[in-house]
Amino acid sequence: MFKVPKFKSSPPIKAFSVGDQSLSVVRTSRKNSIALKQKADGVVILVPSNFSNRRLMNLLNSHHDWLKQTLSGFEKRQLNRTPLTRFKGVEGDQFEFFGETYSLSLKESSQSESSVLIENRHCYVHLAKSKRQKQPEPATQVKVLIEAFMKQQAQDYLLPKLELYAEQIGVQFKSLTVKGYKSRWGSCYADGRIQFNWRLLQAPKWVIDYVVVHELCHLIHPNHSRAFWDLVCLHYPETPKAKAYIKQHGQQWIQLLQ
Repeated sequence: MFKVPKFKSSPPIKAFSVGDQSLSVVRTSRKNSIALKQKADGVVILVPSNFSNRRLMNLLNSHHDWLKQTLSGFEKRQLNRTPLTRFKGVEGDQFEFFGETYSLSLKESSQSESSVLIENRHCYVHLAKSKRQKQPEPATQVKVLIEAFMKQQAQDYLLPKLELYAEQIGVQFKSLTVKGYKSRWGSCYADGRIQFNWRLLQAPKWVIDYVVVHELCHLIHPNHSRAFWDLVCLHYPETPKAKAYIKQHGQQWIQLLQ
């Protein structure tokens, strides 16, 4: 019996050279396009997962000039940015809350539960003593406490704003959920569910309000068409200014506690 020889398929492409740089290739659910994305460890190329190596190389080569130009733009913006300061959860660390910078101050609490207090440009974290032999490091406890604090503050601030702007725009939302997104500020579903990133609370209130209006307007236009942006600007004239502010500061905010 004649056996058909088995041919090994080529390993998937892992990197592609753009100019003098070799960028990692990450396969995603994209349809027929490619994109560059800035990650903490560098820029990567997002490509369709269902493309063969040959088809993918044709696509990358045909868009090489665009990739090179876009990568250059990333590098220029990176040079103009203030270096990111990582929040480690230790004394003196700083983060923003409603657009103001607060310094972390750790205290030992005599109470049975730990707590967080924002006052006089300081974030006081009172750590309760635990009777357990093994307990998380103080820095880990601090991060958990601050995230819980920010989520509750976000819930308290965002719900009245959603109600206010929903009435103004003439829409109804179903529910509010505060989550810890790593790359977006909010999302809106057709059934009226709206979700926000608690890290958004680092922004000034007028910037947060823009994101609220943005998500509510998606209940009318589930896209980013001209009609959508016209509606957002109609109900929030400071939209261009808010978008520019997020573009300038968003990378710092999004990395908090990641």
